Amino acid sequence: MIDIALKPVVLNRLCDVLTSHDLLRSTQNVSITEQVIVFLQIVDQNQRFRFISGIYYRFVETIHHYFRIVLKTVLKLYKHLIKDLEDTVPAEIMNN
Repeated sequence: MIDIALKPVVLNRLCDVLTSHDLLRSTQNVSITEQVIVFLQIVDQNQRFRFISGIYYRFVETIHHYFRIVLKTVLKLYKHLIKDLEDTVPAEIMNN
């Protein structure tokens, strides 16, 4: 397995957030942690699907499938992490 530049505590926390918001689930063959690690390796280290598939002994199509799933879930996190300006900026400042 390739070492990603992410502490295990942070990786576990990210997996917990994705799970607690019901955004990502383990499958029979691929755990949430493995899905997230594969995603991060592709995004962070610009690894190719074929290279990652060789490391995890999975088909390229499988790597691509789980990459897309994790990408969609990460994009959904904005609802939980970013608040509307209306909620954080006082009305007198917003209307001035």
